[in-house]
Amino acid sequence: MTEAETLQDKALLDEAFLDDRMFLLAVYPARLAKDAEENHQTAIFYDQTPENGLWTVLTFRNVADYPLVGVAHFEREDHARAYKAGLEPSIPLTSLGGQSPKTVMTPDDFAAWKEERGFVDFHPDNAPRLVGTDRAEIVMQTKEQFIAGLQQVASVLKGPGA
Repeated sequence: MTEAETLQDKALLDEAFLDDRMFLLAVYPARLAKDAEENHQTAIFYDQTPENGLWTVLTFRNVADYPLVGVAHFEREDHARAYKAGLEPSIPLTSLGGQSPKTVMTPDDFAAWKEERGFVDFHPDNAPRLVGTDRAEIVMQTKEQFIAGLQQVASVLKGPGA
């Protein structure tokens, strides 16, 4: 690890995380559109489910404003929920110096672990940027970023060594 990477990791750990988890995952419906340059625009809906939409697993930094740092796309809600349940127990923890657990809990054990500690999941009411009764958020990605996200989802779903 370079000195710059070590300093960057230390800066991340110095942030005021809301609990031991560095990231929170959440499932929300969305719509996807492409522009003429093949950039992808994802409209995420926090209060409604649009017809003919898709589903996203959103990754938020677990800090005061819950900045959105990742979007994974799915055709079906059950696939998005399965991805979230499988990935969530491996998120980095501040108590582990920003590393993922070496022994990953099952989704049920992770849910019990969160409940025992009083950890809450992401809710749009706690994100100051999301106001009103019909809250939505737009994420723009280049074609390359969008494809990389799809590849990441595929590699996680296939498991280690895929």
